This record gives sequence, C-alpha cells and structure tokens, in this order.
Amino acid sequence: MNWDDMRLFLGLARNGRVAIAAKGMKVDPTTLIRRVKKLEDSLNCKLFELTKKGYVLTTHGTELVTYIEKAEHYFLEAQNELGDERSHLAGTIRVSVSEGFGSWFLAPLLPDFKKRYPGISIELVATSGFLNLNKREADMAILLEKPSRGLLVTQKLTDYNLYLYTHRSLIKERKPETLQDLTSYNLVSYVPDLVYAPQLKFIEETALSQLSALRSTSINAQYQMLINGAGVGILPKFMAETQPGLVRLIENDIHIKRTFWLATHKETHSQARFQVFTQWLQEKVERYQSRFID
Repeated sequence: MNWDDMRLFLGLARNGRVAIAAKGMKVDPTTLIRRVKKLEDSLNCKLFELTKKGYVLTTHGTELVTYIEKAEHYFLEAQNELGDERSHLAGTIRVSVSEGFGSWFLAPLLPDFKKRYPGISIELVATSGFLNLNKREADMAILLEKPSRGLLVTQKLTDYNLYLYTHRSLIKERKPETLQDLTSYNLVSYVPDLVYAPQLKFIEETALSQLSALRSTSINAQYQMLINGAGVGILPKFMAETQPGLVRLIENDIHIKRTFWLATHKETHSQARFQVFTQWLQEKVERYQSRFID
C-alpha cells in the first residue's frame, strides 16, 4: 500500500461518486478506479459495492476509512506545521443547520470558505429539522439545544436575540408601544403542533397568542409574509435586520435569547477538514457578532 492509493480511496469513500471524487482530487476517473482496485488487490478484500446510489463502502471499507483518517490527521498536522495545508485538504462536510441560520448567515459566506479550501465540498442541509449526527446522517450540526446524549463534541457557537417585528408600512400614526396596541395586527408565527424544536416556541413566552394568525413551518416563509405587510412576528435579529423595511417593536416586553451549539462526532472531530471548518465558522461568527446580539 502507499499513501496516494489510500488518499484516492478516501476521496471515493467520502463522495461515493467517481466523477465527483476524481474531479476533487484532480485525477482521471479511470485512474481513480484503477488505483482503488489496486488497493483492494493488495489487501485481498472488497472495499466497495457499486449500487444505484454510487460506490458504497463494505464492512472492510468502513474499517479502512477509520484507520486512514487517523493517519490523515497526523499527516495534515505535519503539513500544517511545515507548509500550507490548504491545498491538500479534501473531502466532504455535510452540515445540518436550522433554516434561518443556514439561509441567512452561513450560505452567503460559504463561497469564502470554498475559496480558502477548494478541495473541501460542503453539503449544507438547511431545513426545518436536523439530521442525526449519532446515526451519521450529517458530519456536523449547528443546533438550537446542547445535545445531552451521543458520542459528540459540542461547543457554544453564539447566543442570538429575537424580537417582534412588523413592516414599516403598517405603522400609520405611531409605533405600537404596548401589547395592547397590537390588537389590530395579524400574528405571523409557526404552526404550533408542527414546531420541530421547543426552542422555537416563542409565542408561548408572550401575550401574542390571542391575535389572528398566519402560520408557516418555514421561518423564511414567515419572513416573506412580514416584509409584505402581513402583520407582526418574532424573528431572529440576524434575519430581520439585514434587510430594510422591518421595524423592531416593544423590545422591552418581547426580547428572547437563544443559543446556537456546534456539534461534531467524537470520531471525526479531530480530522483536519472539520477543524478548519470549525475555526473558519467561529471566526465568521465572531466577526459578525453584532448581527446576533445587541
């Protein structure tokens, strides 16, 4: 065995698709398959099964990934000490994140990460709900609650504030100053029985539940309703105050604080590509901290 064969094997293991893996490692697809077959022959075992979804690791292949990733970690540490490791880092990172954070903060910044680390592919899963790290549905997750179970490494990413907002076009004579002033407004909020995380149950913390409502499971849909004059609704500061038109209301009465937590699996946390992504994300959050909290 040699390191180059193992590196190519690892690239295919992480992507599953020959064309994508070969492009990421700048080799010809036929060369990639030939080198992986050479590695299988040297180990006298089958490392992949070819399925409709691409190349899927066998039990032997999964075991080999574990050993190679340990070696990769130390190899890249040496490169980091002795030279520029950016051009050598490769692989895929699947990040599970809430819809709001993923769409409004992380997605616009990802081109900068890709420019720094062109060999690393990012799969951003920004939906209503989270993938399961313990089941390896994702590599990393930015969560609304600190996990209490599983083999995870968790760290606080940032606190963030939420306020009540409306579009300035709905404010006729004077800005509402009390909850009683909101009786003529519609409430834009989540569908109560379809809220995917208890940390999103904002309305229960206020006296807004009596207002006539427009509801959606999507925070982006709620945002669109609010900027088009649907009523009042609670939004994260990092969403509401990046675009003109929305006005913060009654912040002394309605001021909610939540926390984002960054989690990775213990077995992959120390791998170089996850380390550089974590460092990059922390730098961005710190740089733009004023978007999250006052």
